[in-house]
Amino acid sequence: MNEEEKRNDNGRPGKEGSDLNDQGILFLNGEITDESARSICQDIIALNLKGKVSRIQLLVQSQGGSCTAGFAIVDLMEWSRIPVYTTGMGMLASMGLLVFMAGHRGHRTLLPRSFLLSHRFSTAFAGNHSHLLAARKMQDLVHERIVTHYLAYSNVRDRARLEETLLRDVDTWLTPREAIEYGLADIVEPSLPEREGF
Repeated sequence: MNEEEKRNDNGRPGKEGSDLNDQGILFLNGEITDESARSICQDIIALNLKGKVSRIQLLVQSQGGSCTAGFAIVDLMEWSRIPVYTTGMGMLASMGLLVFMAGHRGHRTLLPRSFLLSHRFSTAFAGNHSHLLAARKMQDLVHERIVTHYLAYSNVRDRARLEETLLRDVDTWLTPREAIEYGLADIVEPSLPEREGF
C-alpha cells in the first residue's frame, strides 16, 4: 500500500476512517482542541461540498476542552446544509456535552451507559492588572455564550433555573434519562437486556 492509499480525503491516516467519512460518520473523541475541531469542521465542509449523504452522524465521546474550539464545531454544525445527528457515548462532559446538544433536534441519541457532566466553565489566567481585566471580559463572553447555548438547546428557558440546575457552582452529573428530562438529548438507546426483555 502506498502513502496515498494510506490517507483519507483530508490527509489523515487510515483507509477505514475514509470509508466512514464517505458515509457521513464522524468521530469526536477525547479532548476538544484546535486540531480536533479543525478536523471535524473540515469533514463537515467536505461532506457538504460532495453532497453525497443525506445526514452527517457525529459520534461524541469527550471530556470537554477548549470552548473556542468547541464553539467552532457548533458553528459549522449549524452552518451545515446537511443535518448533523449526534450520538453520545462514554463520557460527555463540559464542552463535549455542548457539542452533542447542538445536534439536529429529534436525532440527539445517547447510548445507555453514557455519563454526562454539565458545569460552568473554568479557566486559569495570569498577568498584570490590565491583562486580568481584559481576560475577565473574555471570560464573561464565554459564560454568556454557554448560557445562551443551553437556553437554545435544552428545554430550560429560564436563566435562573438554568443556573440552579445545569450551570451550578458545582458539577452536575446526569444519567441519560435525566438528560432527556432537561431536553439535552432526544433518545436513549435501550441496552441489550432491555431490547431482549430480560
